[in-house]
Amino acid sequence: MSSTAEPSHPQRFFGDFIRIAGPYWTGPERWRPRLLTAALALLVGAQVALAIRLNIWSADLFDALERHSTDRAMAQIGIFVLIMLGTMATNTAHLVVRRRLQFDWRRWLTARVIGDWMEDARHYQADLIPGDHANPDGRIAEDIRIATEVAIDLASSLFYCSLLLITFVGILWSLSGWIRVAGLDVPGHLVALAFGYAGTGAAVAFLLGRPLVRATDTRQTREAEFRFSLVRAHESGEPIAVARGESLERERLETVFETIAQSWRDQSAGLARLLAFSSGYVALAGVLPILVGTPRFLEGALSLGRLMQSGQAFQQVTAALSWPVDNLALIAGWRASVERVLMLDEAVRIVALEAARVGETAINLDRVPTSQLGVRDLWVAAPDGTAMLSDLTLTVEPGEHVLVDGDPEAASALFRVLAGIWPWGRGQVDLPADAGMIAIGPWPFLPQGSLRQALAFPEPADAHDDAALQAALASVGLAHLAERLDETADWARVLTAAEIQRLSFARIILFRPQWIILGDATDALDPASADLMLRLIVDLLPHAGIVLIGRHPGSAEIFDRRLSLERAADGEVLLQEVYARRQAAKLPRPRPLSVIDRLREGYGR
Repeated sequence: MSSTAEPSHPQRFFGDFIRIAGPYWTGPERWRPRLLTAALALLVGAQVALAIRLNIWSADLFDALERHSTDRAMAQIGIFVLIMLGTMATNTAHLVVRRRLQFDWRRWLTARVIGDWMEDARHYQADLIPGDHANPDGRIAEDIRIATEVAIDLASSLFYCSLLLITFVGILWSLSGWIRVAGLDVPGHLVALAFGYAGTGAAVAFLLGRPLVRATDTRQTREAEFRFSLVRAHESGEPIAVARGESLERERLETVFETIAQSWRDQSAGLARLLAFSSGYVALAGVLPILVGTPRFLEGALSLGRLMQSGQAFQQVTAALSWPVDNLALIAGWRASVERVLMLDEAVRIVALEAARVGETAINLDRVPTSQLGVRDLWVAAPDGTAMLSDLTLTVEPGEHVLVDGDPEAASALFRVLAGIWPWGRGQVDLPADAGMIAIGPWPFLPQGSLRQALAFPEPADAHDDAALQAALASVGLAHLAERLDETADWARVLTAAEIQRLSFARIILFRPQWIILGDATDALDPASADLMLRLIVDLLPHAGIVLIGRHPGSAEIFDRRLSLERAADGEVLLQEVYARRQAAKLPRPRPLSVIDRLREGYGR
């Protein structure tokens, strides 16, 4: 697993975050977020206005109590009810608008990140390059949620505290009056006291909570690694059970979980230090202005109402000034999540740039209508630069059937290049458009859902009618599945390896492509079944070019050419021709077999 990355420079961090998330407010649908943001700002203004009115109400109430005025006291009770109802309505509306904006932004950013990640094999390629971008599932599902939700919360509370500070500084200044210090009359002493108190508190809290950023980032990384280990153990349930490896895997999971402990302790220590300080800080903030103003109250220079009002105003000013301290832990968690999203985005951008390279030092993928498929002067490397395949030239004509076997690593590299998912290396690759080609590896992807969806993938489930789907299943010996088209299951687990590979040939029958690239696509079948699968698509698609790369358990007689990737003593892989025969000299093909004929010959399950 990857290690914890160093936090980026603040300027670059915010620039990167705005680059990836900012277009939400500037894109084609910008009217919606701007409208919601404006509504949220108005509601925050209403909250501040109600807080000011509550502060004035406090002064009026205590003045009425000081004067023993029953009428004024009762009037203030009625005013308080109105303030309370207004506060309830404003806070409720603020919650609804804020959460709508949060989810809308999350939906937009999730769609953008998934769109970039799940495009042109970037999701596959990003996993192969070094860097701290593992567990993309957690980054997309959880970190994007935190990045958007907490950003709105922080922005909203910061705007609220800014308005609070602007308004209550004026109130506190007017309530401070003048005090005599060293023979001089000084105005606004409570404002100076509030700034000094909040500044000292912020400095102390920052020093106490500074380790929180690293501890929070580390903990989130460890949590993601633990989730990834659990997912991997779940997905590998059968091989673990077969190997009786539960005890060892259990110990490994416990070990991975224990890596969370230290970051949890570090985070707990930071939170404890902040909590201990903030508890005393908040308690003292409510008493300090009253203690400072008591002499003026006793002298008669300040009424009881204005004394209590000054205490509330002091609390509002210090609370506004303490926003960074109060939100330090939240900011730390938000920044850690944003960093994780940015790291995934960076990995996707790196592989996208690698795939977009052209010229003599790049694999030039030419997807245009072509009468041939092949590679010229192809060199394939691993993401770290290690050579996997060197100086390969191969051309396949329409209707030609070619088997390329030999060195497994080199064969796998060639299949990925022809499938159009491997950008590392150099050379020219000529491929048809996606609509005219299908590439199938040893384990074709079967999406969760109905068998109809699994069979039609990557086309929509309704792209073929039931008759076509059932005929395709029957032709590959899976007639027993024809009645289960609408059954929902995890078909990658329900079907055997051989059935999955048969299903991939049923897809070929449905799509009827002009070019077929197979990578170890028959290695789970017995020799007779492997030959029958190939014979089936040759008979149904006589003009399609077929390239099978990797191990084929059946006979090579169906192929026009057989090439072998042989590794020399110096490690270089050479492409050697085992045999070739002209298409005109092909062995005569038997007539296409009917489904009944195939079942009689043991072609069934």
